Amino acid sequence: MVFKQMSLFALFAALVGMAQPVVAGEIMFSSLQFRATVGSMSSSAAYVSVMNHGKMADRLLDATSNLARKTELHLMEMDNGVMRMRPIEGGIDLPAGETIHLAPGGYHVMLIGLNAPLTAGSIFEITLVFQNAGEKTIKGVAMLPSDLKVGGHVKAHKPEHKHKTN
Repeated sequence: MVFKQMSLFALFAALVGMAQPVVAGEIMFSSLQFRATVGSMSSSAAYVSVMNHGKMADRLLDATSNLARKTELHLMEMDNGVMRMRPIEGGIDLPAGETIHLAPGGYHVMLIGLNAPLTAGSIFEITLVFQNAGEKTIKGVAMLPSDLKVGGHVKAHKPEHKHKTN
């Protein structure tokens, strides 16, 4: 019984530690979270907020991972009343002093052709590739969709766009 309590405490301490922001030079990350898979899901996504505390703009160019056959930066957005998801060509701008949110319903890291399930509570890692800051490997926990909280934000950073008015 004592061993079980100690194991649960160790898991809790690890998860609390994961909730702390990660600093990599002038780039800072909120807690990385993966969408846990259910059944035979072959794809998943990773979410994180990326803050640029530097004086120079940067650009998130790519994401890599050994979790899946293919790892891509994606954007989910409304297009003529239909939600569409597409890969991002050329990366995502990260202006100096700004934050980009990779979150459900917006920008995110897409993991296509998973090598194994992403079990809720398990810890995984991805590498984000920046134009100036280089490669930054971060770890995070797989969570059920209902438990995902990315940087305290549900609204994702979207590219500038115009709306038609009648």
